[in-house]
Amino acid sequence: MSARTLDVGIVTDEVSRNLAEALELCLGWGITRFELREGSLRRYPHFTPEEIRLLENLPSQGGRITAVSPGIFKGAAGDEARTREEIENTLPRSLELAQGFGCPVLIVFGFERYADEPAADRLRAMKAFETAAEKAEAAGMTAAFENEPNFWVDLPAEEAALLEEIGHPALKANWDPANLQWGGRVPEYEDFLRLQPHLANLHVKDYAPSRPERLWPPVGQGEMRWPEILHWVYEESDLPHVTLETHCLPPVESSLQSLEYLRETLQRIR
Repeated sequence: MSARTLDVGIVTDEVSRNLAEALELCLGWGITRFELREGSLRRYPHFTPEEIRLLENLPSQGGRITAVSPGIFKGAAGDEARTREEIENTLPRSLELAQGFGCPVLIVFGFERYADEPAADRLRAMKAFETAAEKAEAAGMTAAFENEPNFWVDLPAEEAALLEEIGHPALKANWDPANLQWGGRVPEYEDFLRLQPHLANLHVKDYAPSRPERLWPPVGQGEMRWPEILHWVYEESDLPHVTLETHCLPPVESSLQSLEYLRETLQRIR
């Protein structure tokens, strides 16, 4: 058994889109690792000056930014105007701001994938992925794919093969096992092993497909096999933390319930 620590971080807007409130609550819960996505008005990197000052002061409170998610590459690869805007404007601004926070990981997505999509769109997607990796590396950071159903980055074996085909050291995986189960595949040990060499971050949320009235409950109340998955991550990866993405309402209560379950589970693993 490992004798290491696997910490729990959180996506701030899963607690509150009021960043000051989210940080205060989470620091009070003992959380010190934060992923940025939505601010009070817009998605990262379009935060207000007040929000940026809060984040610049976070290290003085013992906190750190572990990842940022500007939401790029969520459209179609064939939408060249959108991709150009993301690469020429959103991506550089995201990296610049993240550098100032000392953040190591920029999360990107894998473009929507269609059954009748022309081969040229795959080439466009691959070029965008390579560009993101190059720019992230130049900023001293890693770009990490988040998997979603029906995206070019979806199933673990396909994602790992794509990462290996591109072969860029600054391009990694932000694995979301619940997104995989949402797409119809229960995460297996083989899936973890395929992605393990590429892991830069891992999202934790729960999913309950047999309960359509509440598909996304607090962690520990759904059908995800989190004790098994966390055991794999704890024993066979070098991730310093996992990131809670609550994904359900009410946000504060659900986040706290999920956090308590995660901490109890990790304590049992240790």
